[in-house]
Amino acid sequence: MRSRTNQWFACTILSTFLIVACVGTGTKLTQTQMDENRQKKPVSNILVLGVTYKEKEEIRRSFEDSFVVQLRAVGVEAVSSGNAISIPTDLKLEKDEILKAVHKFNNDAILITYVTGKDEKEDYTRGYSGYYGYYGRAYGYAHIPSYSSTNTFYRLATKLYDAETEKLIWSGISETLNPDSTRQMIDDVVKVVIKDLQKNNLIPQK
Repeated sequence: MRSRTNQWFACTILSTFLIVACVGTGTKLTQTQMDENRQKKPVSNILVLGVTYKEKEEIRRSFEDSFVVQLRAVGVEAVSSGNAISIPTDLKLEKDEILKAVHKFNNDAILITYVTGKDEKEDYTRGYSGYYGYYGRAYGYAHIPSYSSTNTFYRLATKLYDAETEKLIWSGISETLNPDSTRQMIDDVVKVVIKDLQKNNLIPQK
């Protein structure tokens, strides 16, 4: 009997550990919007603009470069603002400079991405096991202490505009939970955005 009780406690504690350890990471689009009046003609050449403040210049470049690489991988021509425009020290681009780049590189669309927010939320999890049925679950719930962890959410907005008409074609808000690194978050955001653009036939599906 003592052996079975010890096994039950071991199972309960292990289950609790696994629940806490499995607080995962991931990126998803929480909302999207598209111009339903636009003809379903994919764009083919995109100017990518990342927006950030001066201290995060490296992140801006990483977002632009990741979009360019992944767009080209699915057959869309793309160029980053860093390679198309002389970036001023305050990072604010004038409209004339953007239009010059659009004409020079024959862009038919402009993609803009920027961070809209960062939230930290406390998450509480109690561990329990169903080994003894209802009693076992209740006992485990009452005796295993609560565990807490801080989850960090990053939200980014991405918008795709028609370069000629300047009308919004598509927009989306992405949310990333507990990214392993800034590099991983950037790649994951770009992937989910491109996947949704493909789903809506706004870029080719390779």
